[in-house]
Amino acid sequence: MNNIVRVLREAIKKEKTTIYRVAKAVDVDFSSLYKALKNGGNPGAKTIDKILYHLGYEIKLIKKSKKKGGEKDG
Repeated sequence: MNNIVRVLREAIKKEKTTIYRVAKAVDVDFSSLYKALKNGGNPGAKTIDKILYHLGYEIKLIKKSKKKGGEKDG
């Protein structure tokens, strides 16, 4: 989950806004959003969707290619 938290923080920074402004815009409690977006945080899918929609982003799933030699991803 840390990857999505990192991506969300980077998107907020890239759009030159703040967690406070995003929280207000998507009607999420600031302190809850701040905790969810710090290292080790765990934002819910609904919150992730609201943030991405507000910032003008969408999620695109891309299947990873298999590693050589039978190694597993993980």
